[in-house]
Amino acid sequence: MKLKRQDGGNISTGGVDIPSQLIALGLVDELHIVIHPVIAGAGRRFLDVANLPVNQKLELAESTVLEGGFVVLRYMKF
Repeated sequence: MKLKRQDGGNISTGGVDIPSQLIALGLVDELHIVIHPVIAGAGRRFLDVANLPVNQKLELAESTVLEGGFVVLRYMKF
């Protein structure tokens, strides 16, 4: 919580573990999800084992299609 109250810009992270933990702690105000046009078929999934206290209501703020078919979705808490 101390980190969230400090001055400064955005903090970006990737992967599965750290984002899930930050969301569970209520430290995420905005979520950027990049969708890669590849079917992996196996492996850990984002938020698959996250222990979220309540439903997290998000609003789609922006979507962008990048070269190669990548899609960036930006969600904000409301």
